Amino acid sequence: MKKTTKDLAPIAIPHGPPVECTAEYFKSLMESSSMVKKYPIWDVARPTPQVLMEQARRDLMEAEEKLAIKREEEKNNRAVMNGKWEELRSKETLLKESFISFNKFIRENQEKRDRAERKMTADAEVLERKTRETDAMRLRVAEMTEVKELMEKQVKDYTIYEDYLMAVVHQYPEFKQPLDVLNRYEALAAAKSTLADRQERDLEMLENARQEIAALTEEKKLFIMGLNNTLANLRWRYDKVRSRVIKWELALNRLKETAARRHVELSHVRSAIWSLYVKICKQKGLAVDAGSEDFEQQLVVIMRALLELRKIYKIAQRRSKEKDAEST
Repeated sequence: MKKTTKDLAPIAIPHGPPVECTAEYFKSLMESSSMVKKYPIWDVARPTPQVLMEQARRDLMEAEEKLAIKREEEKNNRAVMNGKWEELRSKETLLKESFISFNKFIRENQEKRDRAERKMTADAEVLERKTRETDAMRLRVAEMTEVKELMEKQVKDYTIYEDYLMAVVHQYPEFKQPLDVLNRYEALAAAKSTLADRQERDLEMLENARQEIAALTEEKKLFIMGLNNTLANLRWRYDKVRSRVIKWELALNRLKETAARRHVELSHVRSAIWSLYVKICKQKGLAVDAGSEDFEQQLVVIMRALLELRKIYKIAQRRSKEKDAEST
């Protein structure tokens, strides 16, 4: 059984609010720390060398024990710290890998999002285009439906005429189909109208011709007399013009010969331009876009090639001069 000792100086617990007792508490702490402990003279140990040595040995042993404990604690702390460092390094590696994978995941998600947005945009455009086409087709179907109803009504109204024409075709074997009857009717009506117009016109022309013949008879007599005089003058002018015609015919023949020679030369030039244009296109690896008759485009390509060759020639000439200058 544990023996209890009586406390000769019990702690006096202050009564009242804690806020009011705080000053007294700190004051008592200050007094207890500043008090000088004094012991009676007979209680002080004699400082003999053996006592001092034993005390020093005891202090040394206590210090060595504390040092061993501290070293063991340091060793344990070092092992714990090394473990924590290894754990931190592994976590750092995992964090780096997670950052890399997360960055890759973000890029993939961004690419997927971009593709999805592009696809959504394209789908929206296709949907809008299809909607417009659908609306246009609906309008077209409505128009065609109206046309169909109108044509069905017209067909129904003209069915009696078709029946009549079919009856005529069956009655007369020379007609093969109703269209032949209509063509025959139109031809006969046109012929009748033409003949009537022609007969009326011929009667009018006949009457006018009778009147004109009488007037022309007198007029032509006088006219023939004048024509005889004119004929003599015309014969003289004819001979004069004929000599001039012969002269200009010779000149025209010479011009034709010159034009033929020029045409041949032009044909040779055009073929040369075409062959040179084709060679330049093949050497440069260009497509032969100009037609065989598009000489302006061919000449543009040839002029560009000649300008490039001129630049290359100038560069080569300049480099040759520089090499000659360096060699001298």
